[in-house]
Amino acid sequence: QMEEERCKATQHTAMEDVMIARCLENMHGITYHDTRDDENRERFHPFAPGLHYTWHPPKEGQPADWYEQYNKEWGVLLGKDCCAPDSVSFHYIKKPAMVRHISSLLYQCGKKGNLRGQ
Repeated sequence: QMEEERCKATQHTAMEDVMIARCLENMHGITYHDTRDDENRERFHPFAPGLHYTWHPPKEGQPADWYEQYNKEWGVLLGKDCCAPDSVSFHYIKKPAMVRHISSLLYQCGKKGNLRGQ
């Protein structure tokens, strides 16, 4: 009963990562840590890379979406500033070809003789 109140293990939610963080804090006093880099770029991403790159807040007069609300304390960096070069995870990476493509973008494009490193 007490663990259920503090961790809500039976609650159904799409925010399992947030719920685990709350449980760790409630049960063990472990608090979250800001994992953004020195330029405030995120390292853990709830969307695929392309969506982070193209995401924009809702237009004036439209309701805020959950991503904007979740990040209202520190804001969301847009475009090429969205993601740290040492990002740890992206959601919705489903096909092996997408993993290879992301790996190439992160680890090959900047090397001498490749796209950006000529």
